Amino acid sequence: MTTSEFIEILKKADPSGDAHIRMEGGIPLFAELKPGYCDGPYSYIDKDDNYVYTSAGSKVDIYCVDIWDFVERNMNRNTKWEEIEKKFKFELTYSIKEHRDERANSILKQAKEAYSDIMEILTSSYNRSLEEMIKNAEKGWKWFQNKDVDKNEVPNMHKYYTWKIFDENGKEQGSNIHMTESIQDSGLWSKLESNEIPGYYEWKFNNKNKNKNYENTRTN
Repeated sequence: MTTSEFIEILKKADPSGDAHIRMEGGIPLFAELKPGYCDGPYSYIDKDDNYVYTSAGSKVDIYCVDIWDFVERNMNRNTKWEEIEKKFKFELTYSIKEHRDERANSILKQAKEAYSDIMEILTSSYNRSLEEMIKNAEKGWKWFQNKDVDKNEVPNMHKYYTWKIFDENGKEQGSNIHMTESIQDSGLWSKLESNEIPGYYEWKFNNKNKNKNYENTRTN
């Protein structure tokens, strides 16, 4: 089915264009035009009622958000479940309250399960990164954060990226969340105006904490 054919189906079903779309896979978020060969073949039913599986021509991928995706988009390692729960609004018109509650609780149960799974992944990833960065600091690594982090930019890429990070041999490393999140959040590094690199803060590992039980800095 082409995009123009699909638009005609929608117009026929809802001439006003005011109805919301319900479809398998979640809530439509955006669409992207791609060559047919990109990211694998696609399929359609042709005019002779044949099922065609092809990589020729072009296609439009429609991206959807399901409950898991929605929760993931609205949380980070410090997000409380109550903050996510508030993002779900229910406007159910069933006359019996028991039926309304049953439907709402079913959605919230899925959301809570997604939250728990995602939080477990985020926590595990953070703890692994923290362990690795402590070892790097003990080897002599240095971290410098771009002072543009102080600008009111949204999103602010300088929080986790654009850093200058040097290993024990003075070789510059890349910067990403894995390399910088625990530096800022664990309390084991101090943010300094060292002026060693103009325009950058230095995040210096606290030597006095080398022998400290860092379990207190890990996310439970």
